[in-house]
Formats: sequence, structure tokens, C-alpha cells
Amino acid sequence: MLMTDGYLTAIPGYWMVLPALPVAWLIWRRGEEGRADRRWTLLALLALAHVTAVVALTIFPIPISGQEYYRATRGLTQDNIVPFHTIADQLAHLRPGTVRQLVGNSIALVPLAVYGPGLWARLRDWRWFAAAAVGFAVAIELTQLAGSLLEGFTYRVTDVDDAIMNATGAVIAFFVWRVLEVRPPVSGWLARLELAEGVPIVAQQSARDAAGGSPDLRSQ
Repeated sequence: MLMTDGYLTAIPGYWMVLPALPVAWLIWRRGEEGRADRRWTLLALLALAHVTAVVALTIFPIPISGQEYYRATRGLTQDNIVPFHTIADQLAHLRPGTVRQLVGNSIALVPLAVYGPGLWARLRDWRWFAAAAVGFAVAIELTQLAGSLLEGFTYRVTDVDDAIMNATGAVIAFFVWRVLEVRPPVSGWLARLELAEGVPIVAQQSARDAAGGSPDLRSQ
């Protein structure tokens, strides 16, 4: 249940499934009891799955013993606070590992572009969404930094370029999704996910926008 590299013993990321499962059950039960529509239930489950995966991949593994070796040999190094320094270096030295890292950082917050505006009407305004994406990305890096400071060594590298790539990928995905959700075949899939009242998701969202619930991207 734990992982080790011979020096460090840590809690692996798949432990995040344990708190996520009861939350998923509560979300599903709320939908089954009619206290939430199908759209909200699916988006809430997507949000839960995404946040669980992000925490598992970016914050875990969490060291619980054996930190002394890395405190003495590694210390607090490898962090980057210079914007675009890491990105420029990765682009200048492209190889499978750096490509995976660039792609991974770019798509890490992409699901937020789907469930964010769907769950919170204000995030259908691209400016609010961009602020939320930046906040999410920065929160990840600050949590990693706080963890390293508490442990006394860099166990998760804090890099401002990771936050830049995370937020940029999410904002691009936001605009792409706003185009796709009103065009076939995506609009057809969404229309089949009818609400409890029998109103398709896109029609319901359009009604909320028309009522002034949030600014429509097309009016920006």
C-alpha cells in the first residue's frame, strides 16, 4: 500500500480514490433522489474525477519517512520562478520525455473547460474562467512548494511554467468547447442528456444566458 525507492517511504496517489468514492456516491445519490438533474450529476462526477486525478498526480506521493537522505543530498533545489525558462529549454531540447511533459501540462486542466462553465454560470464568461484556471494552476504549484518546504527538500518541483501551461491549455480548451458544444455531433450528444424537466442541456444553458445569468461568449 506504500511505495519506496530504498530511502523514502511515501503514500502513493491512488490513495486519493478512498475519499473520492464516498463523495461520488453522494453525488450520484443526489441525482437518483431527484435533488439534482442529470446534467449536474454528470458534470459534478467529472469535476470530482478530475480534481482527484490532479491531486493524485501533482501532490502525491507524500513522504512519511526517510526524508533525511534527500534533505542532505537534494535540499530545496530545481524549482523555477522565471517565466518561460523551462518551456524554452524543453522546446530547445525536444525528446519523448519533454514532449510528454509539455503535452501533459497543456491538457492537465482541460476538463475544467467542460465542467467549470457547466456547474458555475459565471465561468461561462471567459474572463472569469481564465481567472479560475490561473487560480487552479497557481494553487497546485503553491501546494507543491508548501509540501517541499515542510519536508525540507524538493519532492515535487515547483515551476511557474507549469502553471502557465496549465492555465493556457484550459483557456484554449474553453474557447474550443464553447464552439463544439453548439455544433454537431457534440450538440446532439448534449441534447440527449435531458434534464429532469425534459429541457436539453444546450437549450437550458441558452435560457440561462438569455436571462442574464452570465455573459455569453458570443457577446464578448
